[in-house]
Amino acid sequence: MSDIQLDRDAVAEQLDRIVSSTDFTAGPRARKFLAHLVAEELEGRGELLKGTALAMDVFGRDASFDPNSDPIVRIEAVKLRKALEHYYLTSGAGDEIIISVPKGHYRPKFEYRPLVQTGPQRAPRSGLPRLAILSFTGDDRERARLYREGLPEEIALELARFGQLSVISGWHEDAISANRSAVDLAARTDYVLRGNVREAGGSLRVSVQLSRLPDEALIWSDRLRIDADHADVFGLQEEIARQCATRLADAYGIVAEDLSAQYSGRNGTDAGVYEALLAFHAHMRTARLSSLNEFQELAQSALRDNPSSGLAHALVAITLIEAATLGSASVEDVIETGRIHAEKAIALAPNCQEALFAAAAFAQARGDAARYRNLISRAIDANPNATLMMAMVGGWLAKSGDVDRGLELVRAARERNPLLPIWVSISMVVEPLIAGDFRTASDLVRDIDARDSIYDWLLIAVAHALAGEQDLAHAAIVPFKERGIEPEDYVSKVRMDARLRARITAGLERIAAI
Repeated sequence: MSDIQLDRDAVAEQLDRIVSSTDFTAGPRARKFLAHLVAEELEGRGELLKGTALAMDVFGRDASFDPNSDPIVRIEAVKLRKALEHYYLTSGAGDEIIISVPKGHYRPKFEYRPLVQTGPQRAPRSGLPRLAILSFTGDDRERARLYREGLPEEIALELARFGQLSVISGWHEDAISANRSAVDLAARTDYVLRGNVREAGGSLRVSVQLSRLPDEALIWSDRLRIDADHADVFGLQEEIARQCATRLADAYGIVAEDLSAQYSGRNGTDAGVYEALLAFHAHMRTARLSSLNEFQELAQSALRDNPSSGLAHALVAITLIEAATLGSASVEDVIETGRIHAEKAIALAPNCQEALFAAAAFAQARGDAARYRNLISRAIDANPNATLMMAMVGGWLAKSGDVDRGLELVRAARERNPLLPIWVSISMVVEPLIAGDFRTASDLVRDIDARDSIYDWLLIAVAHALAGEQDLAHAAIVPFKERGIEPEDYVSKVRMDARLRARITAGLERIAAI
């Protein structure tokens, strides 16, 4: 962010851009709230933006207003912050002026971010899966209504973090609603998420259903029971939304698996990008050279068809990371090409998690530690719901020396998404290896197939060798011999934590000695 002093006209134009966007998901009160905050700040009265004054000036309360018994300002501020975050994750991702309302304050903040223009702007994402969230139905009692109104907002925000999914919000009057005709609905979206909240006996039952259009085929449903008097309503809504978003939009989630089973191509140019994304997920499930070849072909094809897609550039960059991991290309041969694609991906799609991860990996390979740390943190923050990427980032962190943080991400990813492939567990061996607990390390990887990943086979071989399991160690080192790759040479070109490198070197020496 830049500290450039913004003029009134630029901020006013940005405000108009926000409130006129269908991706700004605030209702009429929150829109009025934002306009008032911006106007007061521009008029030099920002210091006067306090809760009691706002309650009277914006929400029609009188002088007897008590913020302890009437949390209207705090509630609307939370909604406004969520709506702004959703806007800047979607159609506002390319805006140069950021309007925000920092937590704990009502005074707005205006920031300027210069954006790198590397080509034509990306076309509308008509080829990506589209999911509409309809207003939730159910009881009109106060506690049920809090969840009916809040959950669609929260779910849309968490889904919007998955940049490969186009989300149509449904909780304000301009968005798609349940009374639209089936024809109109099918013309605008591929999937519809409906929800219902009912209250009985001090409990709330929340149910959600995902249907595929145009046939309204029900492809997923779930329900949960929660305490109607839960102390942290907003926190609980956020957790429910995160779980729902992961189940729907994550790798191996409902939408991806449904489209994998029946995907037949789309007319939009982004269709090729989504096919490449599915190929990426399929490859990470198997990690074979054959699946990598298919992933590479689809990623290159998607990039040719849509050169302004940040996700397409990111996927091409990831194919190069995987080529080095599987030993079909040397590390030094992929660094520069991969870096170019990853950096262009970030310029085109600043919040694309795949792009941030790839750019971090190539920054580390080039020895740029500061940029690596910045990018890997941004990758984590971009979408904590994307468990496949979280597992990949976590494994990368563990290998790089941030073992506790990395393995915490891996564990959380495995817990949130049990459909993740078994290979994500291999990174767990780093902790006992560094600690010198070789028996535990050997036991952790004893029954895991590392597929065609020579890096994973290296960890497995070293764990067995240091534990004295020489037969298992020699079997695990075979993929290196089959590819004509010297393990010591490979290790010398891969950046990793010094403690881990020392263990790997000792393990390879033990294998060579027998």
